[in-house]
Amino acid sequence: MRPAAASTVVDLSPAPGAFTPGLLRAYRLFESSDLDDARERISRVMQPHRLQALERPRGGRSHMDFVRVGGIGLGTIRFGETTRVDVSHVEDYHLLMFCLQGHAEVLADDRPLQADGRHGMVCAPGSRFLADLSPDCEQFVLRLDRRMLESHTGRPLRFEAGLDLQRPALQAWRAQLHLLLSSEALMQAVQASPIVAAEMERLLVHLLLAGQPWTDDVPLRIATRPAGAGAGAGPSQAACVRRAVAHMESHADEPLRLADIAAAAGVSVRTLLDAFRRVRDESPMHTLRDLRLERARQRLRAGEDGITVAAVALDCGFAHLSRFAQAYRLRFGESPSDTLRAAG
Repeated sequence: MRPAAASTVVDLSPAPGAFTPGLLRAYRLFESSDLDDARERISRVMQPHRLQALERPRGGRSHMDFVRVGGIGLGTIRFGETTRVDVSHVEDYHLLMFCLQGHAEVLADDRPLQADGRHGMVCAPGSRFLADLSPDCEQFVLRLDRRMLESHTGRPLRFEAGLDLQRPALQAWRAQLHLLLSSEALMQAVQASPIVAAEMERLLVHLLLAGQPWTDDVPLRIATRPAGAGAGAGPSQAACVRRAVAHMESHADEPLRLADIAAAAGVSVRTLLDAFRRVRDESPMHTLRDLRLERARQRLRAGEDGITVAAVALDCGFAHLSRFAQAYRLRFGESPSDTLRAAG
């Protein structure tokens, strides 16, 4: 791997609809003119690593912005120098990186990749991450905790290392990420409410899963099914679903992940998903959403003094008012505002 240099030929033209995480600037973790100090401060929220200046120092200043949303860490890092970052093995998280400015030559999952405003990478837990950053490079990084990711997927997985930010399937994820980092009201709601934070975490994870190719990180075990096992639901699956629904009804006002519901039902996530598909022809999270919509309707029909649709939506775990209103109308045949007006 060769150092990034001024002669390196790369496409530095901005990507259409360039990503601008404006709100992260309000979460400035540090500024420093000392590379060792920067390494120490970054290590506190990421992990120990090595930093090396690849050219004579130009007097640039380092900074990092960083905020957590549930099990996801979001940040920007800039060194102001031609710098090599060397992480011998990524710890218990998936590292996603691309460049807001400048460019980098990256080694991730043993693959040489180019990172800029159009391309990035995803490095799996246990893999080496090596990056040579141009002096004007500002990285955007996501730290996706492995256990958090598996709590939503029910399985260990590995993303494709190359990240194409222009891939059509990734645009919904980019749009959601941009909304979170540009809407002060949304960020405040996420920071104030654990249930909203868990829903935002889930949304970002599933949009990334839908847009970025991935594979199971371990070979699937092929179970031998008993003779006569068909597509219909059995008594044990129906009992599993009843336990899961009872838990969701009792804890609908708390942050719930798929793994939490499976644990309460006493089964694996895969078993839970299969049981819901066979018994209810829907996912557990769809059932949970409907339960929360019912709670919201009860609150709106009660017509408490000073209550607003936005407050009810947030309390019930809906971060986006327009999506809440759309789901509410689809389920109940009227808008949440209509329900609240009728209660008055």
